[in-house]
Amino acid sequence: MLMIIGDLDEFRDFFTKTKDIVKEWMLTEATRNSFPHSKPEFGKTYGDFSKGTARKVFIHRISHIQESHNKVCIAQAVKWMKDALNPPKEFWTDPYEQSWPIKEAMTLLAMLACFICTMPISLLLLRTTFFGSIREPVPFNYSCTLKSYFKYATINGILMWLYLPLIMTLFAIHKFLIPVDPVFPMLLVDAIVWWFVWINIFGLLLFSRWYKKEAKPSGITLYDLGLSCSPDRFFLDSGKIIKTVFLGLILFAFLYICEVLSEYLFMVDFRFIYPLVSDLTPYRVGMFLLYFPFILFGFIGLTTFVHGQIRRPQKETWLKTYFFWTRSNILALITPLVLFLLVQYIPILSTGFIPFEGPGGVFVVFILELFFIMLTLTLVMILSTWFYQITGKIFLSAFMNAMIVTWLFASSQVVAPIP
Repeated sequence: MLMIIGDLDEFRDFFTKTKDIVKEWMLTEATRNSFPHSKPEFGKTYGDFSKGTARKVFIHRISHIQESHNKVCIAQAVKWMKDALNPPKEFWTDPYEQSWPIKEAMTLLAMLACFICTMPISLLLLRTTFFGSIREPVPFNYSCTLKSYFKYATINGILMWLYLPLIMTLFAIHKFLIPVDPVFPMLLVDAIVWWFVWINIFGLLLFSRWYKKEAKPSGITLYDLGLSCSPDRFFLDSGKIIKTVFLGLILFAFLYICEVLSEYLFMVDFRFIYPLVSDLTPYRVGMFLLYFPFILFGFIGLTTFVHGQIRRPQKETWLKTYFFWTRSNILALITPLVLFLLVQYIPILSTGFIPFEGPGGVFVVFILELFFIMLTLTLVMILSTWFYQITGKIFLSAFMNAMIVTWLFASSQVVAPIP
């Protein structure tokens, strides 16, 4: 038995029932019952491999998320296998000669390349006669000042910081009012989508108030913000909306086919540390359809915010404008999450104290998900800003964002009930 754990592992209190894993773990009753020694030490092998009694605990200064992707830990596991199996030398290599970092980087690069390909493809399709009607210039009658940008981004950040309170509200509803998991069986997705929907409900209410009190009296229209097909009134052209959905389906089909071919030909899905997207089984297609409407609603609110309310001024060229808007959008969405993670990890790294742990480590689970959320928001904002800029409307951006994120959730997240 080989146990590998980080002394900064966020679950260490829950797993080991200790306050200081370095000082206490090797002296606990559970450890003493497993080791044929009164005072076992970290990093030392006890027992006999040939008799199946070999025991070792290896501890490294890393957090939970690093334990499966750390060269030192992987080398320890590989060396343990070598000692246990005793293979011929010609069939073995140095345990520190590891290729997994290259594999992780290449799968990420492949995924990014695939997703970025939708950008020129979308532009080529918009230049056709059929899709040409939904390609319009961005109205520049409105742009958000730097002061207003920071103001609205701060308000949005406060809403995003409702992450844990809203998740615990969902758990309370599930436990004391009505069970959630019979209808929505994906625990992590339930919590994240619940949070995402509610902060965008609040966001749309604040947007509506801002538009009525500040924007509309200044002559700014919903058309200027990319929310209407008519400059005179709120109007959605059904023909253009249908074409937008059709275009989005074509782009999504391209992404899905590329991923399926990758799995079929090379047995590799799109991932980086986390599993990100895979092919969909029939059951998970059902999960996709179940969660898609809620995620689409959330992205309608989000794209209204980033491409409408906090849209920064135009730059000298189209491309400079794209990079400027993309950077501004990513900063507005990612900064609150980075700050939230700093609140969690500065104490962990400096003192070992875990600020947000929760019963059974449940808070840790959802805080770890923030890394996944940050990667996802960064990816979709790169695409979303492009789709907005080439159509002048939020509709293709919201639809594609929702399709991609629902795919991420439906294909890669665990199917498990809320405890």
